[in-house]
Amino acid sequence: MLFSDTPNYSFTTTNFEGPLDVLLRLIEREELDITAVALAQVADQYLAHVRALAAPDPSAVSAFLVVAARLVLIKSRALLPHPAAKPHGAAIDEAEELVRQLKEYQRFKQAAALLRGLQERGLRTYTRQTPLPLPELPAGKIDSTLGDMLAAIQRRLELVRPLDEPAVALPTRKIITVPEMAARIEQRLISQQWIDFEDLLSAATSRVEVVVALWTVLELLKRRVVVVEQQVVFGRIAIGRGPVGAGELHTLAAEV
Repeated sequence: MLFSDTPNYSFTTTNFEGPLDVLLRLIEREELDITAVALAQVADQYLAHVRALAAPDPSAVSAFLVVAARLVLIKSRALLPHPAAKPHGAAIDEAEELVRQLKEYQRFKQAAALLRGLQERGLRTYTRQTPLPLPELPAGKIDSTLGDMLAAIQRRLELVRPLDEPAVALPTRKIITVPEMAARIEQRLISQQWIDFEDLLSAATSRVEVVVALWTVLELLKRRVVVVEQQVVFGRIAIGRGPVGAGELHTLAAEV
């Protein structure tokens, strides 16, 4: 409707009953004779309605004036003779301008209705995003992806800076094997329920040992000796004891 404070308000004349903007559209489409509409009755009814309101909406009053002015203009053209000296092209331009303004008014009206609908549906509200409670997962279910582990390793490798080339030869460092790393993990799981994956990597003294730690965890996961959990996205990765017993470590030592 045209009037925001009285969405159901309508006018009654001899030949028409309904909202004012509907009257304007009917006249523009020539479905109603403008000379047969008593605009004075329309104005009197609306003024009486405005006087009865406690606080009239200025936007609604201005909207009434816009449509009423269009009706007066159309009726004056229908009743008064056209001046002979006025160029025909100027009359066409003025009529086209009126049509353009009416179409623009209709677009704004539709946009306002759309925005009002969005507001009524609460689409301008924003709720706080909180993480959902994580259910307890059965043993053996992997919640972390290989990409999460590789990201943790990448962070650790950035901390292991290569040393400058020594002036003298140093003794060759012993490289830990996968079975030895598996035994180290199993030994830590005896004394604690969970191991932080990054803490395990922090004990590595070289890039090779970091890779061995990742390989070992993947092998233990595949054999269900350990399980891996991650509470939140990009959070810390925890390693826990899996459903398979420690005897699988001996098989791992023989195969790797």
